[in-house]
Amino acid sequence: MRHPHIVPSVGVRIAQDRVWCMYEAGSRILDDLEEDIEANVSWPGAGEVIDLAPLRSARLQIEQMIAGERKLDGTATNCDRDMLEGEAAAVWHRAVRDSGADIMALDNPGFWCCLGLMYTWNFAAWRETGGFELKSDDHGRLIPAKSLNAYVDGSKQRECVPLRMFLRIEALGGQDYAELASAVREGTDFWASHILRVIAGEHPHIVRAMVCRQSEESTRMSTGPLREFAKQLNRTLTNVVADLLDDAAADELVGDLWHRAQGSSAPETDEPAEVLGIQRVFEPRRANAEGESLR
Repeated sequence: MRHPHIVPSVGVRIAQDRVWCMYEAGSRILDDLEEDIEANVSWPGAGEVIDLAPLRSARLQIEQMIAGERKLDGTATNCDRDMLEGEAAAVWHRAVRDSGADIMALDNPGFWCCLGLMYTWNFAAWRETGGFELKSDDHGRLIPAKSLNAYVDGSKQRECVPLRMFLRIEALGGQDYAELASAVREGTDFWASHILRVIAGEHPHIVRAMVCRQSEESTRMSTGPLREFAKQLNRTLTNVVADLLDDAAADELVGDLWHRAQGSSAPETDEPAEVLGIQRVFEPRRANAEGESLR
């Protein structure tokens, strides 16, 4: 299907112009998100145009969701913005799927750049406050924040706001598990570093097991142990055909590594867990005085 597309470099320039407009107006909320990009939008693909109505509806729903959590100028109140992003992600994912966008669109950075400018701009400006501001350069001149580019150009899945929202639900396994998208409090680093940018994020049953544990206060891990867990998990997944694991086996794998990360005070090792087919061997091999394995 044909889908809207904008050259990312052009999209970034438009985004920078918008930041200046917001600065001059003293507000982060823009009403018209289409007029300033219409002339730069192309429609690659074949056949019918995707249905834009679900995307427009999602914009309204998402902006209503955050309306009570933003000040008059559009900046966020003292709320858990990542949990709200998870709620918004469920709405957004459904809209993108309902639009009929195919793999050609979903794999196109220009598609996500265009959607970000047309539909999720106000949400992104609320969510990523610092990226949608003017900053002083080395000479004291005001310029748009450098981080703005990554939030809008569609090139980085952990940064581009509409893309990462869509992928959060995909990583969980789709709409049937969308409620888990907002289950982890203060989960920005959890989703960005331990789900969306690593191999674990490609396996929904693994992701769900992680989210369920991190969302419970009794099993929630702090940054250090969580990073150690993620390191060991991703090493293990290089030796496991994760798609062959059912939900129970995936939960067992995550649970074992999670438990070890929570209680481990041993020094880090570069040795990954050994996997024999689906049989996982997590215990390190004991060695004799000469360093030879006793197994």
